Amino acid sequence: MINALCFNRRRSLVNYRNICFLFILFFSVSCKKSTAIDYNEKPDNFQKIFLQFWDKMNNQYVFWDKEQTNWDAVYKEYKPLFEKLSNSEADQQKAVSYFRQLSTGLIDNHFNITFNEGALKNVTINPGYDRKSKAIDFRGRFNYDPIVKTYLDAGFLSGKGDITDSGVPISLTAGTINKNLLYFHCNFFALKESFDLKEGKAKEILTYFFAQLKGSPVPIKAIILDLRNNNGGNVTDLNFFAGKLIDKDISFGYTRAKTGMGKLNYLPWLESRLKHDPEYQVNVPIILLADRFSASLSEIMMIALKSDKNLVIGEQTYGATGAISNADIFNSGPFTIGNFLSVKTSAVEFKGIDGTFYENKGLNPDIYVPFNLTDLAAGRDNQLELAIKISNK
Repeated sequence: MINALCFNRRRSLVNYRNICFLFILFFSVSCKKSTAIDYNEKPDNFQKIFLQFWDKMNNQYVFWDKEQTNWDAVYKEYKPLFEKLSNSEADQQKAVSYFRQLSTGLIDNHFNITFNEGALKNVTINPGYDRKSKAIDFRGRFNYDPIVKTYLDAGFLSGKGDITDSGVPISLTAGTINKNLLYFHCNFFALKESFDLKEGKAKEILTYFFAQLKGSPVPIKAIILDLRNNNGGNVTDLNFFAGKLIDKDISFGYTRAKTGMGKLNYLPWLESRLKHDPEYQVNVPIILLADRFSASLSEIMMIALKSDKNLVIGEQTYGATGAISNADIFNSGPFTIGNFLSVKTSAVEFKGIDGTFYENKGLNPDIYVPFNLTDLAAGRDNQLELAIKISNK
C-alpha cells in the first residue's frame, strides 16, 4: 500500500521546495517527561516497550494539532494493560491487539507499525488502510495499464525499471493518443533515481517522454498524467518530473515539522514551491487521472499542478500527504523500539496554499468518474476517455 507514499521510501530529505531549513532549537516540557525514558536501554518487557512507544509518539508524531485521539487517555488506559503482559506467545498476540486498538483513530495515513521479532515478525498494523478496507464500497488496486495501451498510438514505450519498492519494480508507460495527446504513467516515483542510471528501460522511457515535451512531429495539445494506482515515492521527483510540465514556478502549499521535544512544538509553516525546469517551456493543459490509491507524492503532484486549466478526473485520492523522512533531521517521524517494532509515521505536515488539510481526507477530483469494473473488463476506461474528450475540445 502506501509505503509511505511515502514521499520517500529510500533516502530523500523531505522538502517540497528543496530549500535549506534554519532550525531554531529550544527546550520544552511535554505532559510526560521524556527524560524518564532511557532510549539506550533495550526494552525487555511490554511495559518498557509501551512507555517508549507512547513517549516517542508524544514527541515525534506530527499531527497532534489535528488529531482527535486523546494520547494522554491512551497512556492511562493502556499502561496497566501492557504491565500485565508476559512474553508468552499469547501475550505477544494480545500486545498486537492493544497496539491496533490504540492506533485505530490516528489520522496519519502513512502510519504503520511493523513487528520485527519472534512469532510477530512481519506482522503489520496499518490503521488508515484498515479503515478504508472496512468501507462498504471498498475495492482493491487495479492495474489499468493493459487497457490504457489499447488507446495509445503505435510506438508507445512501456516496461519495468531496475528500482524496486518492497520488491515491486518501477513500471512506466509513455506514448501519444491521437498523435497530439502525450500520456505518462508510473506505479511509484523513483524517476530521477531511474534516469540517473547509466541505462535501463525506465531511463529509455523517460528520455522518450522528455523529448516529446521539448518537441514532437505533431504539436502536443495536452498532457494526460495518469496517477492512478500510484502510491507516491521520492520527493525529488516533484521538481525533476513535474517541474518540466510547467512554464513558471508554482507555490502550492505549506509544510512544517517539529522542533525539539514536545507534542505541539512546531517549526513555522514554510512555503512549498514547485520549481520550473528552465530547459522546458510547456504551456499546455494537463489532465490528471486519480483513483483511491493515488497517494502521497502523487497527491502532492496533483495539488501542485491543479489549476483552472489543469483538471483532476477520477476518484477521491487516498489522503496521505504528510512526508516520510529521518527523525534526526526533523525531530519528528519514524522510530524504532529496540529490535521489537518499527513505526513509520510522517515527519512533515502539509496543507494546501489555501489552508486545506488533506491528510486522511484526500483530494476531491474536479470531475468525479467512478471506478467501473464492468466497463474495464470490457476494455473501456471511462476516466481516460473523458480525459481524451476534454483534451480535444
